[in-house]
Amino acid sequence: MKSFNELGHIALGTALRQLAAQVSKDAENTYAKFGFAIEPKWFPVFYVLASKGADSVVNIAKEINHSHVSVSKIVKEMKARDLIESYKSSDDSRVTLVALNSKAKAMVPQMKKQCDAIDAAMRELKDETGIDLWEAVSVVERHLRYRPISARVDVDSSDIKVVDYAPKYREAFKSLNVEWISKYWELEEPDFKALDDPEGYILNQSGLILIALDKGEPIGCCALIKQADDTFELAKMAVSPKAQGKGVGLLLGKSIVERAKLMGVKRLYLESNSVLKPAIRLYEKIGFKHIKGAPSPYARCDVQMELYLNK
Repeated sequence: MKSFNELGHIALGTALRQLAAQVSKDAENTYAKFGFAIEPKWFPVFYVLASKGADSVVNIAKEINHSHVSVSKIVKEMKARDLIESYKSSDDSRVTLVALNSKAKAMVPQMKKQCDAIDAAMRELKDETGIDLWEAVSVVERHLRYRPISARVDVDSSDIKVVDYAPKYREAFKSLNVEWISKYWELEEPDFKALDDPEGYILNQSGLILIALDKGEPIGCCALIKQADDTFELAKMAVSPKAQGKGVGLLLGKSIVERAKLMGVKRLYLESNSVLKPAIRLYEKIGFKHIKGAPSPYARCDVQMELYLNK
């Protein structure tokens, strides 16, 4: 057997705990260096209040992706340190707002200097390592949120798997869609926006792209494109002609519907064309119903469907 230090990915949990401990210690040292006298764990709440003024615990928790209980505890600790004041909202007396007091506001310039210095230090680290740590953590977190490592190591003998989009699949995502669209129509402006910049147009707008792989080769794809807070469009579904008849479309459709449920999406919407009869039957099988919606940005669209989720 290999030594523990040679295990690599298998020892990832231990390495991450050690890295987290090191970063936490570094944070304490950095705060002390700048005379920014707060607990590092308070920083997200402090920063939000420094940026926005007053806000409720509920809104702060949503913004920093913490639990209500966690933010309430931090607010209490900051009050005990005489950094926060609270009062009833003038718009709704049922809502309590919290804000930095004058003592805390006087610390904001030091906070800004510290943020600029840390940003410079992390850019230096990126130059040394070739890795943007924040970007790497953000991308990995997004991929593991709905498909954790435990799900990825389950025994599965199937050669066809559905995975989250990664930059290495950009060309496949575009070519799979161009292939089927060009068979019947010409590409339109919305097509180019999504296919030329899937990260900016889809992923960075809270959307999602799934890729179907056959022994590692991309053979299909589909996307969720945000239309409103509770509505996403199922779009850009394509399956390679050489993979037809393997159930790839149905697998992708079911996978993206399940992911939409996990994301809390209430309604899925899609547009298609009546000439694509197999695709229409697939959508109906998944549960989509025909509707008459608003005018489509696509000239080729003559079918509109919807599916309500999380009822």
